[in-house]
Amino acid sequence: MTPDNEQHKRGLCFDAWYVWLLLTHAIGFTEDDLKRLSFVNTFPTGKVGWTLGYMINQTNYIPAEYREQILKQNKFIGWLTASLIIALITFIFLLLTCYIYCKKRSTIITNNKNHYLRPNDQEMA
Repeated sequence: MTPDNEQHKRGLCFDAWYVWLLLTHAIGFTEDDLKRLSFVNTFPTGKVGWTLGYMINQTNYIPAEYREQILKQNKFIGWLTASLIIALITFIFLLLTCYIYCKKRSTIITNNKNHYLRPNDQEMA
């Protein structure tokens, strides 16, 4: 340790103890395994960090082969029916909205003699 690193001694002691407990008790390394274990900061291809290790670890959870999920006929008919009902309800709502808007607009226009909308009437439309 150099005098510049003096402030990190307490943290390094805790970190070393934590890593030792993690490797021996949590993962199950033996004393012989720990002798063969080495830590590096760089590879010939670049720097190594926790993000690369995490990514390598997560690739273990990717399935080895793609399994295509087949949609059964009953499920397909159910999804199709639900989609068509939602589309029909949406279309009916759109038609009712247009009908109410056109009806309200036509009553405002027909109430005026010369079909001119006053500023107050325009706000209502």
